Amino acid sequence: MKRALKATLLLAALLALPSALPADIKRNKDHDFVPKVHNLVFVMDVSDSMMSGYPNTFDLTRHFIAWRAFKLFNQVMPHVPRWQYDLNTAVISFGDKKCPRIVSPLSPWERVKYDKLFPCLRENGFYPWRTVGFQEALQLAGAILGTACGRGAALVLSDGGSLGECPQKTATALKERFGDKIRVYGIFFGNTESGWRNLYEVCKLTGGYARHWEDVRTHQLMQDFAHDLTVQEIMFPYPEIFFKHDSADLIPPETIKLESVANFLHAIPQYVLQIDGHSDFLGGERHNFNLALKRARNVRDALVRMYNIHPDRIRVRSWGEELPRYDNQNLETRLRNNQANLYLVLPLRNFPYDEKNLHTFGVKAVGDLFNTQERENDREWAWPDTAPPGAALPVKKFR
Repeated sequence: MKRALKATLLLAALLALPSALPADIKRNKDHDFVPKVHNLVFVMDVSDSMMSGYPNTFDLTRHFIAWRAFKLFNQVMPHVPRWQYDLNTAVISFGDKKCPRIVSPLSPWERVKYDKLFPCLRENGFYPWRTVGFQEALQLAGAILGTACGRGAALVLSDGGSLGECPQKTATALKERFGDKIRVYGIFFGNTESGWRNLYEVCKLTGGYARHWEDVRTHQLMQDFAHDLTVQEIMFPYPEIFFKHDSADLIPPETIKLESVANFLHAIPQYVLQIDGHSDFLGGERHNFNLALKRARNVRDALVRMYNIHPDRIRVRSWGEELPRYDNQNLETRLRNNQANLYLVLPLRNFPYDEKNLHTFGVKAVGDLFNTQERENDREWAWPDTAPPGAALPVKKFR
């Protein structure tokens, strides 16, 4: 009798196991993303200038603040799904030796991978020779990323240095050699215009961009920055909303363009809207950044007020005078940079996708996805547990 009872309990446990498995998989797949890059190299500036006080907090060095930014970036980076290839990372440093150093070689990334690395970044001492500069570090980062499989990015944490056009020429060479395979991004910790422009131009020449530490210092701001570097989303460009020079007021003819966007958002609840604010280069950098942000927010407010779009389905950001869409040197096109760009975005977190095609209501969406491995089985689909704010989930499940 006892043996029969044990067999019955064992059978009941085995029958219950398959139904528990999807729930377990769903817990493991709370952060599903298709990576934008396969390899990421952190380039740490440990030169003497980074040992001076940070402009806003002179009791802390720029090097220490850069390490804090480096740790925060790793804390908020999204995990790659377990069934895809690894996201590989490496760390190199420059400014304290004759050659840049590979502090940590390219290997699979983990969230706590670099927690104990800080004492290894800089070798203290007196150096009678010229220490290695920014351009040599870029060359090493390019060599690592260029020989690795897949796309790559370098994140430079620096005060920009004072080497003039040398790093910019290196960035140009990387762009000519590898094209879109390598992009450079940066976080700036200095207080000089020349240092900022140096880092900014290096990033821009490779298709990336730079940010001041003050612009990414909070958890949420750094998370947005890290996801923009590492996460691939499907984005569809929609209308450009133009503004008058030095104004964020919506022009009535431009407001009419928002109706088609609102209709799409109401029809397909999975999508969100990304609004990027831009400006021309006339005026100060901070003024242009705030002006472009106000333009994006005004477009968002109009969609919420006039078309009843839930505000949580709209994301806004400002590029200021960075990344102009039109030629700033041409008087006929310069004013067209006073605009807000609208993108319909299908976030890849918790939405169904496979190895090369993303499906939306039975139609394959166009997008450049880089994952190379097939799904293990149908349980690898990630289906949303809750609807976006203000929308209802579709009943049908897609395959």
